[in-house]
Amino acid sequence: MKNLYSFLMNFKTLLIFNGIVLTGKILYSFLTGFNGNTFEDWSIAENLVRYGSYSEFINIGPTAYKLPVYPLFLSAFMFLFQDYAKEAIVIAQHIIYFFIPVLMIRISGMFNIKNVGLLTGYLFLLSPAYFIYSNTLESTNVFIIIFMNFLYQWSNVWLKGLDPARIIRLSVSTALLFLCQVVVVPLAVLLLMSLYIFRRANLKPLALVFGLVVLGYSPWVIRNYLTFDRLVISKTPVWQNRYFGYYSDVQVFKDLQVYSVSHEAEILRMRRNTDEFRMEDLYRREVKKIETAEPLIVVKKALANTLMLWYVPSRYYHDHSLSIWITRKLYVIILNILTVCSLIFLYRKKSWKLMAFSVLLFLNFTAPYALTHSANTRFKLDFEWFQLFLTAYLLYFTILKRKYEDKMLC
Repeated sequence: MKNLYSFLMNFKTLLIFNGIVLTGKILYSFLTGFNGNTFEDWSIAENLVRYGSYSEFINIGPTAYKLPVYPLFLSAFMFLFQDYAKEAIVIAQHIIYFFIPVLMIRISGMFNIKNVGLLTGYLFLLSPAYFIYSNTLESTNVFIIIFMNFLYQWSNVWLKGLDPARIIRLSVSTALLFLCQVVVVPLAVLLLMSLYIFRRANLKPLALVFGLVVLGYSPWVIRNYLTFDRLVISKTPVWQNRYFGYYSDVQVFKDLQVYSVSHEAEILRMRRNTDEFRMEDLYRREVKKIETAEPLIVVKKALANTLMLWYVPSRYYHDHSLSIWITRKLYVIILNILTVCSLIFLYRKKSWKLMAFSVLLFLNFTAPYALTHSANTRFKLDFEWFQLFLTAYLLYFTILKRKYEDKMLC
């Protein structure tokens, strides 16, 4: 067993296993005909390539419905590969997933817990959700590695301070992160501020980082202002996301299912012929009407959304098939239990910084979806990889290190 442990806790072994999983994912995609779902980003990318317009519905005109990183990523493949764009994108996403465990190990190694990173890499590669999801054309597939790259650059600064090269790398990675996913902005800003609070960086170079981030992000804001003659800092769907939280196929509890399926279809028809700012006004009026009539419904919805985020969304909630139980429900339940155990272990070990970061990360991703909706599995996948890290941390320090490494020193 010691020899097996030594063999597995080796970077080259993980790379071999990683390569096998990558091959399996590509083979799976070929066998299933690259039939992954597409969403609004795909429509925007198509219109960008065909008409040169950043639009979801070309008849309405330009949009700020989605942040630009993923639509631009898709459009690059559409331009280069044309009829085979979908196949090329899916394979590219599989390759991106190949590098995620590598980055996990690099970050863990910086904090002298490389074996935790290796174990996290194995757990990530064994995850059924991540194995399947890179076939879907959704922003999570680039967000995870962009977020992890930000954490890698931030960790470099935390350990070594800010020099000109690190200022540029941290600024670029932060701006790219903000242009990919708005939900992560509060956590990222807190992490940047912590560099000054914990005296890891001086105020002037950190202020320069913030300035460069604003500079890198500003083309998107300027474009929106010139296009719509109004300030759109991130993206337009705000009230829409709160409104969607009352859809019957989004909620699993009847008293929160305010809008029927037929109503949803009517709203979709309206969206295809109405600009998003007018739609936002409609959503705002409707949401205020619902929540004014029953103030407690906001609390009920928040609790229901949190349940679905940390368990499964409504489309799987009442699906009791064996495949869903094995690949998602049971997997998530076990992972959540291990996450709680990991946080308790961090508390007992007095690893305050890692514990604080973990709690902030979970709150950062939970709060916005609790207030809006939790209709998509990808919301959880945006941060589920960190649960795998905490699980690996727990297993390594409570079992593996004591059973194998401590004995090796005897």
